[in-house]
Amino acid sequence: MATPQEIAELKDKIALSCRVLGRQGLTKGALGHVSARIPGERDKFLIKAKGPDETALEFATVRDIITIDDEGATVEAPEGLQPPNETAMHLAVYRRRPEVQSVIHAHPDYVVLLTAVEKPLVPLYNAYGPGVQLAIDGVPTYPRSVTIVNDELGNDFMDTMGQHDVCMLRGHGITTAGQSVEESTTNAFAIFELARMNYMAYAIGDPKPIPAQDIEEIARRRETGRGGTRPGNVVYNRFASAWKYYKQLLGEWK
Repeated sequence: MATPQEIAELKDKIALSCRVLGRQGLTKGALGHVSARIPGERDKFLIKAKGPDETALEFATVRDIITIDDEGATVEAPEGLQPPNETAMHLAVYRRRPEVQSVIHAHPDYVVLLTAVEKPLVPLYNAYGPGVQLAIDGVPTYPRSVTIVNDELGNDFMDTMGQHDVCMLRGHGITTAGQSVEESTTNAFAIFELARMNYMAYAIGDPKPIPAQDIEEIARRRETGRGGTRPGNVVYNRFASAWKYYKQLLGEWK
């Protein structure tokens, strides 16, 4: 069971994720939400709240992070805050994917536009960013645009998302999953940048994927777990490195 200190630190991570997503343009205003399992609790989750006293993601603090149970009911929340309408989406991921520790739902405009015109995400770069692996694996698109507000829709959505860590929703946005808040946040940024670059490529021409031999090499490196690391260099946690970057963007790195 998580200690009060661990829960406080997790709330802080969720709030920071909300702020960086909002300030970097992955979502607007109070739209979107970040959640996480409470360690050691099978039926307790933390999530960015909505309600009459809600705060835009870019200004989120730990006060905006409330506790809910596995049915989406409020366990602990300040007055004026309540679970988001799309809590069912988060819970659907957690039920189907027990390894997932954090879920994000946001509305990147480039994703909304590309799904609206049915343009596929092409693996058009490699060293530029981590999104290439998402494109190679294939990012599924949930064909509906409605908000996921109940278990029926949540299960239907998960039939599309499956074991992928990123899923787009047609004309709606994205849902990402990860084994930490850091990972789900990094996945959100990866799909955002992949979609942004694809959007610009479609605007000026017909984007082509990177060469097949490069895709094969990426797969080989993934299987060996080395990722092309120079001999003698350590293999480090890229999610921790990305998290440092997000804090630096907000001027919160110490």
